[in-house]
Amino acid sequence: MEEESEKRKARRVVSSAFQPADAPEDRGRPEARGGGKKGFASIAQSDTFSFMDAVGGWRGIFEAVGPSAIFLILFICTRKLSIAVVCSIGISLFFIAWRFIMREKMRSAVIGLILSAIYLGAAAVSHSARNYYLPAFILDFCAVVIFLITLLCRFPILGILVEFFHTPPKNGLRAWAREWNGDKFLHKAYMRATWVWVALFCIRLVIEVPFYFANNIDVLGTLHLVLGIPLYAVTVWACWMIISPQIKRVDRLRKYGG
Repeated sequence: MEEESEKRKARRVVSSAFQPADAPEDRGRPEARGGGKKGFASIAQSDTFSFMDAVGGWRGIFEAVGPSAIFLILFICTRKLSIAVVCSIGISLFFIAWRFIMREKMRSAVIGLILSAIYLGAAAVSHSARNYYLPAFILDFCAVVIFLITLLCRFPILGILVEFFHTPPKNGLRAWAREWNGDKFLHKAYMRATWVWVALFCIRLVIEVPFYFANNIDVLGTLHLVLGIPLYAVTVWACWMIISPQIKRVDRLRKYGG
């Protein structure tokens, strides 16, 4: 018996020796600590919230702000649209090349390149630097219309987006939508959060559009940067504050019943 117990102990020691330990460099990564979700996915993260994770970290900030900042700075300094356009698209291509070399996910960089191409294309085709910001106004206006339609239909778009990340549909879209939209308090939270996003888009339009018509590129470009990532991060946080308690409550009901 003693020999068998000694053998069992030896087996446990050997097996534990071969268990993979967390690499030091992995412990600090968002994936290792359970965070790291971005945008609407970060709202679905009910336990914790990180401003940096929500905007994609420093890399995400640079990829989102870099092209617009380069365009504005170079245009203010040179007043040459061609230089600002070429350098702005160049920084977007640099971000994609860097992610490709580092073998990282390229989705955010590609989205940034597409948006930069649209903005820069509008400016280049019209030969007017102020039209760099016109596509953003159109997108914000369309977003306001879409978000308001979902509010009028009592089917808030924030619920669709957040629930898709939190509990993806498994038993059909109707059953999935009925489950979260039928919960009175969760539905109310998603309605409020959708109104927060409507407010974000309206704030951008109300503040920036007058400077567009005044052809004040310096102020318009600065406001576009200030009302971009910073206001976006605050909006995501506000929505998380509204929605997270209800997501936690629903998760407890799903786990323990009641």
